[in-house]
Amino acid sequence: MKPNDMIRWLLITAAVVFVAELLISGTGVLIGIGIGIFFIYLGKRRLSNGKRPVMFWIGIVIVAFSLLQSFAFYLVLTAGIIYYFSKIHDSAANKPQTYQPSFDQAASEEQVFEQKSLFQNSWFGAQSAGSGVYEWQDTNIQSFIGDTIIDLNYTVLPKEEAVLMVRKVLGNVRIIVPYDIEVDVHHSVVYGSVTIFDHREQNCWSKVIHLRTKGYQQSSQRIKIVTSVVAGKLEVVRV
Repeated sequence: MKPNDMIRWLLITAAVVFVAELLISGTGVLIGIGIGIFFIYLGKRRLSNGKRPVMFWIGIVIVAFSLLQSFAFYLVLTAGIIYYFSKIHDSAANKPQTYQPSFDQAASEEQVFEQKSLFQNSWFGAQSAGSGVYEWQDTNIQSFIGDTIIDLNYTVLPKEEAVLMVRKVLGNVRIIVPYDIEVDVHHSVVYGSVTIFDHREQNCWSKVIHLRTKGYQQSSQRIKIVTSVVAGKLEVVRV
């Protein structure tokens, strides 16, 4: 069975199991998740006011314990792991092998400099860039659960192709693009919805979408956006 077929059946089975759990065991899991999300919401509000995010982490723990009680969660997690490693395998399979001649070590050494990343990988929680002016760096991030919001109106893209890569298991991705920037979007999703400017698709199942604005090849300022989401929504909008 192909990985995409296996993921599809795992998610369908997870949905059936989750409904069965609700019918047999009641709505305890949903109530726990709801209480956890409420605590996360209150914690985020307190965090924005400069207070300690105690309630936020309490909410994370409640949601995590509620999910761990559901067998459907383990099926979704398994689907996410299969998807992640299948993408790594596909990338490795498509990458051409290169052979480099061996030279004297002193002659082949190159100086490299560490660049500050715009984001860091995270397991839980929302990530955002764009509440204030920031310096652009090509970005490649991964997260497990949470939303990612990137507003490109608050940065200056280079006079060449910029690259933005986002991979996550559960959560939404929202990218705000200035009107004068051309865009190439390559999106892979197991289940979710997609809004890329005027292009909208709902309830996508195991789909790959590649869209590009008309003047992308000719523009000096352009950005390539590559996103992978197991379950969630992608929005690329101009504001």
